[in-house]
Amino acid sequence: MTPAWALRREESLSDCIVSPDVFHPMVDRLAAFVVPYQQAREAEAGQRNMHLYLQGLLSHLPGKNAEDIATFINVQRQGMQEFIGTASWDHRPLIEV
Repeated sequence: MTPAWALRREESLSDCIVSPDVFHPMVDRLAAFVVPYQQAREAEAGQRNMHLYLQGLLSHLPGKNAEDIATFINVQRQGMQEFIGTASWDHRPLIEV
């Protein structure tokens, strides 16, 4: 990144900082929105993890990786890593929803 672009980026970011508190009401609405998608998942763990993962993505965390999200939402890291990266699941029911 060029020095001029880095400076402009910092100026832009300082103009558009949004408090993480803005997103708290969204998490509640997200819980209702995600229900049909959760029901499309067969496994109970997948249903639960879908909401928790989205909650982590909307959080104030600077890094949105499985370990940080798991720590933030207070679940086991391995379960979140599996949900995000290695669990096999059929995407077609989600597309139908």
